[in-house]
Amino acid sequence: MSKIISSVGRNGTNRSTDVTLVQKLLNSQKIPGEVIPLKVDGKIGNKTIARIEAFQKKVLKMIRPDGRVDPNGKTIKHLLGPQAKPGAKTAATLSLGSKGINLLKSIEQLATKPYDDQTGKDITEWVEGATIGYGHLISKADWPKYKDGITDTQAITLLNSDLKPFVNSVKTKVTAKLTQNEFDALVILAFNIGVTAFQNSSALKLVNDPNAKTAYNSLELAWKAWKKSQGVVNKGLINRRQAEWNIYSKGIYQKW
Repeated sequence: MSKIISSVGRNGTNRSTDVTLVQKLLNSQKIPGEVIPLKVDGKIGNKTIARIEAFQKKVLKMIRPDGRVDPNGKTIKHLLGPQAKPGAKTAATLSLGSKGINLLKSIEQLATKPYDDQTGKDITEWVEGATIGYGHLISKADWPKYKDGITDTQAITLLNSDLKPFVNSVKTKVTAKLTQNEFDALVILAFNIGVTAFQNSSALKLVNDPNAKTAYNSLELAWKAWKKSQGVVNKGLINRRQAEWNIYSKGIYQKW
């Protein structure tokens, strides 16, 4: 059992199985000043109630701890925490997977000669939308380096370089454990909205803490809120966000 059916603690129903689960969960927590584990016996008593209050006061920072754990309350949600996911790892140990890279490559498409991103036509002189490789914008200063084109291998190296700050952002800013598809989806999101926007997003807050207070009731809503271009809802972005969400939530890698 991974949840309680009824209340546990002061003035609670205190079913034996519920009390047992709460005692185990409390023992798994690091609570300042509490070093002796509770006896897991399914019986409510002063020590278990006191430990609930200590958790509420010292960990949850509740002003008025009530020594009670309710089935849908704040205390049980924090005791349970994010559910463990098979294969989940610390974000810092992950890198963008081959499925994520191949998806981006298929979307951006390879161009070994410079072209104008606005018109899609090949160019022989620098313009503001000069692009090469897999969607790499060419600065005016870099034009001499790319004006004669690049090889397939150089294009991949350039893509990896372009992705690096977004990969590093997910590695350093996500504190929750992630599966490979979740990591890939977050990098692809950051790649589109930018590092600063990603690091300040409600989506990141909810990935790190599903109980974080944001303007959105769920991670999915926070994720899909990034659907505007220049203040106007954009159908292409709606499709992109759904595709990213499918990667994150289902491990489905499909073009949008």
